[in-house]
Amino acid sequence: MLLTLLLITIIISSIFTIFFERLFSKYSVFMDNPNGRSSHKKPTPTSGGLAIIISYFIFIYLVNMFNKIDGYTFSILVISLLPIIIIGLFDDFREANIFFRLFTQFFSASLIVYHFQVSNDIFYADSYTSQSALLIITLSIILSVWLMNLYNFMDGIDGYACLECIFISLSASLLAYYNNSNSLMYLYLAGLGAANIGFLVRNWYPAKIFMGDTGSVSLGCILAFYIFFSASESILSIYTWLILLSIFIADSSYTLLVRIVTKKDIMQAHLSHAFHLLTIKQNSHLFTIKWMMITNIIWVFPLALLSNIYMSYHIVITIIAYLPLLFYLIKLGAGLEQNKNL
Repeated sequence: MLLTLLLITIIISSIFTIFFERLFSKYSVFMDNPNGRSSHKKPTPTSGGLAIIISYFIFIYLVNMFNKIDGYTFSILVISLLPIIIIGLFDDFREANIFFRLFTQFFSASLIVYHFQVSNDIFYADSYTSQSALLIITLSIILSVWLMNLYNFMDGIDGYACLECIFISLSASLLAYYNNSNSLMYLYLAGLGAANIGFLVRNWYPAKIFMGDTGSVSLGCILAFYIFFSASESILSIYTWLILLSIFIADSSYTLLVRIVTKKDIMQAHLSHAFHLLTIKQNSHLFTIKWMMITNIIWVFPLALLSNIYMSYHIVITIIAYLPLLFYLIKLGAGLEQNKNL
């Protein structure tokens, strides 16, 4: 049944991707026009992430037909994701105000964190714990918003963000199945990967359609949802997720820090992420994608697996996972402006 559901999801995602590609091109709406900081040379339809989202929720509906899912929890996902989709569509059509975008993201993040950390009575109510709980809740919301934005930042070359989501989703699915095969968590995560596979067919270099802010920020929101969902079910730890996301987290966070230190405008689009610099250096989108996946397969996933097995050492393993990435970012000069185009 699982393979059938995944195959159906891939097909549905592909169909919707082609549909939106042709629709937006025909009516010249949601078109991304190239500029000096673009990785494409001609107007390309964007907001294709709608295909991922629609096909994924069809997948959840199909899963519910065969296995009773937690309808209330998934209603939280829908309610938190809907504002993100709306503001993403607006941003793809006509750039949205940064403060309005952040307000929307904080609302969605707060809803997710409240559901999994507050309403589930994770924290006790004595004085010390209440202060600690407030700090944890605040950090959880901030980190969720950061995840939404970093995923948007890292959607800069063809197929990059989509393929990373496939890796993260399927890897998390395998680990979730290993930890608790009776839970449907592995199924939910596998479905997200399948929805991205269907989109990747047209997003692969040279991309015929982009996921846009509609897709990238939404994927960040969905991943934040599953980080807290899996943690609340004691299926996957936050450290395992941090390792699986390490390439995106390290690149986006280090680049932002360098730009702050060097007093660059952090609100302005740029080409100084590591994946930008590597693509410029090699003059190839495919080279960068290839090395991302090689790193994920031979470094990131094995360490995520180790952190999942040896939980007493997961902090040390997480640090080990990030150290070589940090050294590479420093060597490459991530965050420093380059006078070249993709």
